[in-house]
Amino acid sequence: MGGGISGQEKRVLRCDGCLFDRIDRRDARKDYGEEISVKKQSQFVENFWTTYFEAECCAALTGACRVSTEYFPYLGDGYVEMNNAGGKVCWDLIRVPRRGSYWLIIKYANHTGHDLPCELKVNGVKVKTIPFSPFLTNWAQPWPEAHGYNPQTVGWAKYWNARVLVELEEGKNVIELTSVSEKGGPHIDNLAVSSAVGMPSSQPVIDVRDYGAVGDGATDDTEAIASAIKACPPGGTVVLEGGVFMAGSLTLKSNMTLWIGEGAILRAILDKICCYPEAAFEDGYITRYFLFAADVENLVITGGGVIDLNTTKKLPGNAHPLRPTLLGWVNCRNIVVSNVDLINGDFWMFVPQRSNRIVIDGINLFNRNKDGIAPLDCHDVQITNCVISAGDDALTPKSYTKDGVANLIVKNVTINYTKWKGIKFGFSSVGDFRDCLFEDIAMVHVQAGITVLLLDGGNASNLRFNRIRMNNVYTPITLLNGGGLRSGVTGLSVMRNIRICDLEARNVYSPSGSFIMGTRTPELVHRVEDVRLEHVNVQPFRGGLKEVPPPPLEYDGRKADIRIFGNLPAWAYYMRHADHIVFEDVKHRVDPPDVRPDIVLDDVNGFVRT
Repeated sequence: MGGGISGQEKRVLRCDGCLFDRIDRRDARKDYGEEISVKKQSQFVENFWTTYFEAECCAALTGACRVSTEYFPYLGDGYVEMNNAGGKVCWDLIRVPRRGSYWLIIKYANHTGHDLPCELKVNGVKVKTIPFSPFLTNWAQPWPEAHGYNPQTVGWAKYWNARVLVELEEGKNVIELTSVSEKGGPHIDNLAVSSAVGMPSSQPVIDVRDYGAVGDGATDDTEAIASAIKACPPGGTVVLEGGVFMAGSLTLKSNMTLWIGEGAILRAILDKICCYPEAAFEDGYITRYFLFAADVENLVITGGGVIDLNTTKKLPGNAHPLRPTLLGWVNCRNIVVSNVDLINGDFWMFVPQRSNRIVIDGINLFNRNKDGIAPLDCHDVQITNCVISAGDDALTPKSYTKDGVANLIVKNVTINYTKWKGIKFGFSSVGDFRDCLFEDIAMVHVQAGITVLLLDGGNASNLRFNRIRMNNVYTPITLLNGGGLRSGVTGLSVMRNIRICDLEARNVYSPSGSFIMGTRTPELVHRVEDVRLEHVNVQPFRGGLKEVPPPPLEYDGRKADIRIFGNLPAWAYYMRHADHIVFEDVKHRVDPPDVRPDIVLDDVNGFVRT
């Protein structure tokens, strides 16, 4: 019998328990004694609880199962490979606060093209056989690939969530997976356990079939589902089970659960997607939604099934801007979206607007077209245990009003692919971005890893990025304070207190370099202040330049694609108009050799490297 990573200190929870009422570590200005506080959530959202456990922190491995670090990126110190039939993995420190029903969320990779089934036992009792099917195939990678990047092997670093409802005991529980296929089982990165919010068993249940829904993949079930929603009493659940339900736009309401059960698909009829004028922003941009809510509270969307916008092809960049969004809401509070797949998007996939107290947990998101999750002017948002593939930016908080984005917590998210940014604040930045945490994020096939852009007059402060992993990235870090130049807003914009800790990036494929830049105008200098990089390791940056480029032009209000600055005078980090920048244990190398220095400072005060 083999063992997992030994040592009690290794086998601990990777995040706090109940919904992060307070972030317990210091922010970027730790020497100044400031902390990021997260507002206490409402009682409705406090009913949600989640935590996650690294798969390599297992109690025992048998057969050909092993802990590996071969395929990067992964979260934690590695992942578990289940390599042949009969191999077993056991985790014995799965702890929950009380006895009851929970979602067990297993993040796995299957790059074989066929199922890799495993038997699941909980506390010695068989629950089910999980197929661990191959997830949806990614589309063609449009960007260059770095030296040493192998798309075949990195396919094992792209993950998907398998979800099972289980009964757990208060305190410690034992989870076992045993491969039942001759070809073995999947690779497992981690396991999460989340509250089973919205379970229909204890609430009034409205079955859409009782209102005429057929679920045969052909019949238009729009009116039947809408009637079921209308008939649902406060606290009730509208249930879709066992079928493919075709529908146009559906409007959700307060104090209800939409339960899309495992094996059920809610699929859009695209020519029946409606406009919702109350959702419009920026001259009517984005008004069409498949699932929509306005001015509601206490809404849950869950169940383990699929919501499919039914766009299976990549659309051209100049496609009509009013193409629909799969899921969104405006002016809402106390919303939970958990344990559903959001697939085949047409435009921005998931857009909460001007809302607060939001939980997004355990979802798989697959969108060939445009952004993944885009919280717009939202406060008190938690995104956990998710997997995202997006044709544009994957996680992208934006602001179109003075409300801004505040108290956003993102943990345990894997980004399989994005044509653009993995994490991006902006472009739209009218309000402030403040008090946000991104922790335990892995990404592969991204243009930029961490991006913060101020272009519309807003500010950014107290942003933290911990334990970030990247592979095949154009550039790891881009911070730009462009003031309000994009939208003509006057006045000073401030970007301060940003901490990036424990970041590892491999295979940077552009020689442009990373940057931390403010912007000088004739009237003002919009500076970047108090940025701290700790334990950052990039192996390697892309080099090969034979001449040192001139300093880039100042940002002038153009769309701030990171490529507008061209190749920078440094192969690693170029900094301009910045104050109090600390590099602690920042490591990097360049390949091939490059004539540029690794770091260039231009109008930078108080740079410290230790």
